[in-house]
Amino acid sequence: MSKKTKQSDRRKSTDIFRLFFIWMNISACAGLIAAILIFHRAKPEFETFFDRFYHLQLRRYWDQDYVRFLVYVLGAGTLINAAGLLIARYRGRRSTDHRKLVLLLTILYSILFVLSQTLQ
Repeated sequence: MSKKTKQSDRRKSTDIFRLFFIWMNISACAGLIAAILIFHRAKPEFETFFDRFYHLQLRRYWDQDYVRFLVYVLGAGTLINAAGLLIARYRGRRSTDHRKLVLLLTILYSILFVLSQTLQ
């Protein structure tokens, strides 16, 4: 009777690329949350009844410092996400592999915002 050697199952081992993609997805979500917070600080202040009643001065223009910082953050996010998608394309071998939907959505949002700010 031949003796079978026990081989380790490589599918259940920790893959460095798998960990890289997990952290890339987490950083993409964190980057979007940061972009939303920067966007909130950059937009003009919304006038309410109390502002009119007390004659408070509100900023009615976009804060260009925050907008510029937001474009830089989203531009860097776009480059990182594009690199992640490029690596994922060559890394995936089967049709059942994950498609990295979060990376695709964040790069789409980033590109749309950067284009909307640069075309104004």
